[in-house]
Amino acid sequence: MLHVAIAPALPDVLLTPFSVQGRRESKGISVPSHVHDEGMLVLVHEGLVMVQAGNEVWTVMPGSLGWIPPGVRHGARWFGEARGSFLYVRKDVCERLPASCRSWPSSKLIEALMDRFTGPDAQAVSPAYQMQLFDVLLEELRHREHEPMLLPMPADPRLQDLAHTLLDTPEDTAGIEEWAQRLNMSSRTLMRRFRQETGVTLGRWRQQARLLRALELLCRGGSVTEAGLSVGYESTSAFIGSFRAAFGATPTRYLAGRG
Repeated sequence: MLHVAIAPALPDVLLTPFSVQGRRESKGISVPSHVHDEGMLVLVHEGLVMVQAGNEVWTVMPGSLGWIPPGVRHGARWFGEARGSFLYVRKDVCERLPASCRSWPSSKLIEALMDRFTGPDAQAVSPAYQMQLFDVLLEELRHREHEPMLLPMPADPRLQDLAHTLLDTPEDTAGIEEWAQRLNMSSRTLMRRFRQETGVTLGRWRQQARLLRALELLCRGGSVTEAGLSVGYESTSAFIGSFRAAFGATPTRYLAGRG
């Protein structure tokens, strides 16, 4: 597993940019739990990001903008190819953003603004112009709907390891009995503990994890068939049926509406 160091912020600057890019690693790229005085905006270009803040874990998909308020302890794990643009937001202007963690579907305007803030010419932007562009970004976010995608995570380290493995290898066909043996517990204990800690059955959690990884592939331009088969579905029709039941639309319609 690759651990990513946290870049420092410049407390007197409105926006401090940095980026993350890395190849696929076993069980994801890990950002250790930490806290910072500034807020943070992250635009995910590639990969599926699982952010844990307190007891809440939510996913940020490719083409989404995530927000973490100042003073919130959080960690993250990045599955698939990792590429994202980050902005530290100076604490005194964070009150203009939500007081809790959020994520929004991106837009061409958001992507252009984030590129202006984080690109090679970012340092050439004057503080006054940067503030004007930041005002535009906030106004654009005000018109975007929050897109919560929560995936409850267990607290037990062994069950967390199982969850991370299922996210990293969604095509794994191992059953409950095999996983129970790997974790050195009975299948009944495994199912009971997993449901106690997440509120859902292991089977339902696994299906949701597969759909999120498939959605990641779809957001990267993969076909419906490719996405479904790569996460373990035996047929395209079975994948479409599960996707529609979870998200209320077929993959094609869901992506069209999200775009």
